[in-house]
Amino acid sequence: MNPFGYEYIMRELIPTYLKVLSSAWTALLCVVIPATAAMAAHPVVKAIHVRNNPFSVTVNMTGEAPVKVVRVGEREVLVAIKNATLPKGLVIDGKDNPNLESLHVEALDGNVVALMVTGKHASQETITPFFDVGNNQLTVVLNKVAALAPPVVPQAPPAHQAETVPAPPIPAVPAVPAVPAVPAVPAVPKPETQMPIASTTSPGEKQPLGNAEDDEAAVKIPEPQPEPAPKAEPPKPVKKETGLAKTKKKIKEAPLYIPPKRQASAFKGDISDMYRGEDPLQGCQVSAVENAMLLIKKQLYKEAGAILDQYLFEENPFCREQVHYLRAYVNFMGVEDDNPAGLLTAERMFQDAMVLFPKSHYLPFAYAAMGLIHTRLHNSATAEGYFDIINKDFPDYSGMPEVEFHLAEIYNDRGYNDKALDLYKKVFESKISNAYISSAGVGYGKALFKNMRYYDALSVLNYVIQNDVKKVYESSDLLKYTADANFELGLSKGARENYIRLLNIYPDIENPDMALSKAGDAYGMENQEEKAIKLYELVREKYPDSPGYINASIGIARYLKTDDEKIEIYEMIKARFPENTYARIAMMRLAEIYQKNGEYDKCIQEIEDLLSTHPRGLRYEAVKLMQKAYEALFKEQLKGDEYTSVLMRYEKEQLRLKKMGGRLIPFHVGMAYLQADLYEEAFNQLISAYKLYKRSERPALLLFGLGKAMDESGRDDDALKLLYAFTKRFPKHKSRVEALTRIGQIYLEKGRFPKADDALVKAYKAGVDTLEKGRILMLRAGVYQKKTDLKTTSELQARAVKVFAASPGENYEILADAYKTLGSTYLEMRSYGQAADAFAKALNFSEGDRAKANIGFLLGDAYQKGNALDKAKETFEQVAQSYDSVWARLARQRLSTMGLAEKMINS
Repeated sequence: MNPFGYEYIMRELIPTYLKVLSSAWTALLCVVIPATAAMAAHPVVKAIHVRNNPFSVTVNMTGEAPVKVVRVGEREVLVAIKNATLPKGLVIDGKDNPNLESLHVEALDGNVVALMVTGKHASQETITPFFDVGNNQLTVVLNKVAALAPPVVPQAPPAHQAETVPAPPIPAVPAVPAVPAVPAVPAVPKPETQMPIASTTSPGEKQPLGNAEDDEAAVKIPEPQPEPAPKAEPPKPVKKETGLAKTKKKIKEAPLYIPPKRQASAFKGDISDMYRGEDPLQGCQVSAVENAMLLIKKQLYKEAGAILDQYLFEENPFCREQVHYLRAYVNFMGVEDDNPAGLLTAERMFQDAMVLFPKSHYLPFAYAAMGLIHTRLHNSATAEGYFDIINKDFPDYSGMPEVEFHLAEIYNDRGYNDKALDLYKKVFESKISNAYISSAGVGYGKALFKNMRYYDALSVLNYVIQNDVKKVYESSDLLKYTADANFELGLSKGARENYIRLLNIYPDIENPDMALSKAGDAYGMENQEEKAIKLYELVREKYPDSPGYINASIGIARYLKTDDEKIEIYEMIKARFPENTYARIAMMRLAEIYQKNGEYDKCIQEIEDLLSTHPRGLRYEAVKLMQKAYEALFKEQLKGDEYTSVLMRYEKEQLRLKKMGGRLIPFHVGMAYLQADLYEEAFNQLISAYKLYKRSERPALLLFGLGKAMDESGRDDDALKLLYAFTKRFPKHKSRVEALTRIGQIYLEKGRFPKADDALVKAYKAGVDTLEKGRILMLRAGVYQKKTDLKTTSELQARAVKVFAASPGENYEILADAYKTLGSTYLEMRSYGQAADAFAKALNFSEGDRAKANIGFLLGDAYQKGNALDKAKETFEQVAQSYDSVWARLARQRLSTMGLAEKMINS
């Protein structure tokens, strides 16, 4: 995110280094890509797709074109497509591919489309493009085994060290003091990468287990149930700025354009060629006409016209063709722009000459003149028609540079930037000297700038300034675009000097406030804070209520010491300029401050306001910042055990949250559902997060939480594999004991007793908490009970009782349950004395009438079966008097049975 207001929106997507090399690449590609037969129309690149497995780039086109792949660096690959064009609104799919760092597309000179691909795994030694002629589809495989390669973590670029640039003397501009600089603000992070994972089981479905201890790679992840969440919308491409540090590292100064070797010519390349050359009069040797030609060459058009009018008045029979065309020419050249009647008279004269001499040598000059006349009359459609006739019927016309320049101007005014650029370039790079090279250079530089080819634009514009100083004083455009190109490239010194020179020479230009505030930004780029602030203050003083005022205000805010002061400025911009582009920048700044300070609700609200008032402005950056705020908010709430707050927020705003994409939101929401024991919902969220992580980056809690959700929602086989993967990858994690315990329980349910016991033994060894260790012993006892090994069962239960008893705290309920379970085992073993002893201890620790009545009945039963009838009778009598009706009734039945037995014995 750029710290400067204007360029925050206007920064180009293509990184500077691509443009630095564009000229060299164009020359290289002309050599490495063989020329092909001329086609009626160049094929168009319709769409670009980045794919996985293998990691590759696919280009859909409207036809076949020559292709060359050049490896630029270890991970950078240039795919060049010759004789191809780019459409507006090019579709690029898969830019969130985890193997892709960046993909940039640019149209280079010579109809070359260049794709610069930087991949984390673009390590294929030989990269061969394949073109499917049937589908007009180009495929370039960058790495066949990309999915198996270890991830490469891109290093952050080093912090920018601004060069110390001595401040040059500023020309005497009363209103322009010097100003400081603006440190760059970190860019909004890239969207989270996605990793597709196959799905298999649904809740409760059984599948062959295989080796559950295999690595996490063996886990086949089922899709969320009952239905998958809606697919997140891919982020729309946004214009991003090139980081200042990176820019200055790549470009110190733009080298001057190197023109082709031009041949000297007797012609100037415009309509004045009518009187140039060896025989401009086409063999006419009449002295009056020759004298008129001499006056024309001296630009004495009125005097020449008088001679030609007199010659026609005298009805001389010779050289009439030359006289008619020259007479029309001098009338055209002698008329002023503010005299439309005179211009139309000149046009009529040319038309009369063409009627009289339709096959004249001067015919293209007449068409050119009429095109120029209508250009001066602002009849661009008519002018274009005349110029097109010359292009079609007189390709060798010596004044073609003038025709092409004015055609380029017409296209530029109509917004046909590409057409204008081609014609400007043709005139500017002409190999024959002509009078329009500098003018075409200005137009060419402007067209390059509009195409965001800032480096090339600056190179051309600097050339024009150096080789034709007069152009600087003809129009403000040359200095303005030169300054803007320097600014966009981060060349602060060139930007600052040209903005100040522009304001000196053209103090009445449109938007001087922006030029002055951007000069302040340029000082900011050099960390000259004092000068930047002075210029910002000057703009705020001289140009209130202007775009420059807002930009300067945002610039000043960067140097304020407290967030409260910054918030005050941004709120002022929101209130005073709600419809201005800069209002949304102020809103983003406010959201960033709230995010930084942990005021996540305020951050989210600010972005909601931004998206509702400026739905298209900074949408991508705003949504990503909102996503970060939600992620931080949910993390903070989970840490504070406020999982219900997370779930309430998610249930209320889930449609928006799903569209954001990213992996942390479903991760945090899934963990909140897990804490709420809503396992199916937890599974749906956690599986979505799982897919968005690369395997090596999946956090421990995600693996454990998803494994637990799988276990609780009936996906036992997948739970086994994921929990095993968790225990292997995170052997020291605090949840490892629970994971091993769950593994043991799953195996126990499946009847795989050895594996169950093995997992529980590992869990016991890893455990630290005594209560937890006691529960694990009870679970192990359950394994042996299933195996009908009651002796081992009772031994493990007895150990568990001792562990519970040794645990700190009053664990009466746990001890009561443990003794009760141990007593039941002894009862099953017919060890009635030990059973009675265990039940008696359980009774001592039990609480509540029902629990006491239940254990009391079991104790009486143990006494009775052990033939301690007096104790049994006494115990049953106590239970019969309890408040629990069920156990009291059962106890009375036992007493009656015992009484009946005694009577029978006595009788």
